Amino acid sequence: MKMLCPQCGSALPPEAINIVTDLAQCPECGRLNRVSACVAADEVSQDVLRQPPPGTWLRQEAGEIVIGAVMRSKAAWILVFFTAFWSGISIFGIYGTQIIKKSFDLGQTLFGIPFLIGTVFLVGITICMIFGRQEWRLDEDGGTVFNGVGRFGKHRRFAWKDLTRIYIRTFRDSEGGTDIKLILEGASPKVEVTPPERKDRQQFILNAIRYYHQQWWRRK
Repeated sequence: MKMLCPQCGSALPPEAINIVTDLAQCPECGRLNRVSACVAADEVSQDVLRQPPPGTWLRQEAGEIVIGAVMRSKAAWILVFFTAFWSGISIFGIYGTQIIKKSFDLGQTLFGIPFLIGTVFLVGITICMIFGRQEWRLDEDGGTVFNGVGRFGKHRRFAWKDLTRIYIRTFRDSEGGTDIKLILEGASPKVEVTPPERKDRQQFILNAIRYYHQQWWRRK
């Protein structure tokens, strides 16, 4: 594990690091930083990017490197059946019966609005869990991460110069549940996204971002 100054990227010699005070002073730029912020990931070889696992991709477009993965989840198929059952019972029971009887009931129609909203929400979540993707577009200055379906989703921009650490962390709640996040530490605004469900896809995305960040440091 290497120790690098998060401000200028210079290697930190052992004498510049004080574990007791959790401080490290860079001999090149003179900045003081916490030791935890100076921990650099091991070098990533380009070889690990040559064979993307199933459901991931890496390609070069005009001035950009595009890295992506499908966000398909095993739980999606359970949600498909639940959504079909929910919408079938609630929507047909409330609105379908009115259509069949050719009669309009205002009270029943208003009562069904929350069920209609719930159905739309469930359908949206199901589509994201089946057809969603995560895509990173990297350029000379940094990149953009997209999470969504088609052109609909959320974009987050980051700059290479701001990043001090790139890692995956598992959070555990009080009920024993887990939440996995891919974190770009130092980015402003904060970049913290949910990676693909499969471990091999997670590791591929992580290694790819680390590799191109290392390449940026070498060119700097």
